[in-house]
Amino acid sequence: MTFHMRVMRIIAAMASLIAIAADDANVADYSIAAIEYLPTPLEKIGKLQAGLLCLPKGKLRWRDVARPGDEAVAKRLTKVLGDGGLLVAPRADPLFGDPVPLTRYRVKVVVERVKMRLCIAGLGIGEKQPSGEGITAVRWDTYDRVARSHVDSITFEVPMIFKQRDARGTSSVISDALAESARRYAVKRSI
Repeated sequence: MTFHMRVMRIIAAMASLIAIAADDANVADYSIAAIEYLPTPLEKIGKLQAGLLCLPKGKLRWRDVARPGDEAVAKRLTKVLGDGGLLVAPRADPLFGDPVPLTRYRVKVVVERVKMRLCIAGLGIGEKQPSGEGITAVRWDTYDRVARSHVDSITFEVPMIFKQRDARGTSSVISDALAESARRYAVKRSI
């Protein structure tokens, strides 16, 4: 293989990489940063109750609640936002940096506050399913990376639906609340 042929292959490979980057830029307008949780681990977020009569059993702290992993949340939120009409990249690129980012907007999702009441079976008596109610405040900060500026902050207070799930053992309670806030964000951004 001659030197000229090697150079042509390198140029062709670089052109294909540039084309892939350009296609990604045309496909997605948004990317999602890692979720940030503001409650501290020892922060009391509600009451824990037990038994058929849901009698007081103690405090429910943020560390007691199961939270989904960053990748699982990002994947679910990407799907929900996509279903809402927003074009979201499958992974986030740096907020401000060179080269120019592949997406115009970067969204930072911040769980500001969580309040809940959880009632569980007590002493193994009866067939009580977990029940409860709660609310979480989720803030969506939108950054325009081309203009290098903060564009918007929107906070949604979203009810948490327990559906006979114990929030201490399954992350789906928090995940569902984040997904509902994503649906609301997509509606707000597409107006």
